[in-house]
Amino acid sequence: MSNSTKTPDFIAYEVTENQDQNYWNRVGAAWNHSDGEGINIQLSSIPLSGKITLRTPKAKTEG
Repeated sequence: MSNSTKTPDFIAYEVTENQDQNYWNRVGAAWNHSDGEGINIQLSSIPLSGKITLRTPKAKTEG
């Protein structure tokens, strides 16, 4: 199964920290390998800082 047809296990963000507020910019997604031995990461951009934060996606609520 290709990554594009499966819901990602993680969302990749670049977090820009400012004094007043942090800005979360989505830069890609990640999927666990079916054998549990690794992760594939697909980026749509690369943060200049080189730092990427992976977070589990929040469940979508209806309404």
